[in-house]
Amino acid sequence: MATSDHIKAIGLITALAQEYSVVRGAVAPVSDRLIAVQSGLGRAAGFLAATELGHQEKQLSGLVSIGFCGALDTAIATGSIILPDAIITADNERFDTDAGWISAVAAKMAGLPVVTERTIYCATEIIETQAGKQATHSQCGACAVDMESAGIAHAATRFNIPFIAVRIVLDEGTDTLPEATRDAVHSDGNLNIGGLLRGLASRPQDVGGLIRLAGKSSRAQKQLKAVCEALLPDFSLAR
Repeated sequence: MATSDHIKAIGLITALAQEYSVVRGAVAPVSDRLIAVQSGLGRAAGFLAATELGHQEKQLSGLVSIGFCGALDTAIATGSIILPDAIITADNERFDTDAGWISAVAAKMAGLPVVTERTIYCATEIIETQAGKQATHSQCGACAVDMESAGIAHAATRFNIPFIAVRIVLDEGTDTLPEATRDAVHSDGNLNIGGLLRGLASRPQDVGGLIRLAGKSSRAQKQLKAVCEALLPDFSLAR
């Protein structure tokens, strides 16, 4: 449903059902101003979700890529809040975030572990290993990685509206993701219980790693909720 004529909504695009649940719940009191959408995994999915929302609403005032990310810089810990100044890709694309909007968001995050004036790398696939993260960090200098932000930023340029990314670090630069998680999420961002169980059946030694990852996921979820609530009602976007 389109927003009322006098209110221009901000689109909050998440990839995973886990992220969407947190963001949607946090912004529910101001759902006329902040609209949460689950895109699924990858740049194309992010672009499509943002574009569809823009056509549906016709009143968007900004787009936010929001959710979790993986750290590439080993100095950045789980729960850190990344407010990048740009999104970069392997094809040497660069999508700058809105500097004024980022500054206003950062001001609301006083006292929290915020990382600014750094870039996020938008990857085409999950970077699972510590070695892969270190190699990517060395090559591009980005502090963190996700898979959707470039697509959402691209959509924002099409609509000529401001764009920012707000990403919470889940896995750290020194972490290697358990192999059992490879099929744990469907491409639409929803949990694949069958894939996770099959992964565990073939790699029972990953149980410990999954427990540690679950703990980090819980911390990242709490931080994501706290960030959303701190930025109500309008995510600090000047109208």
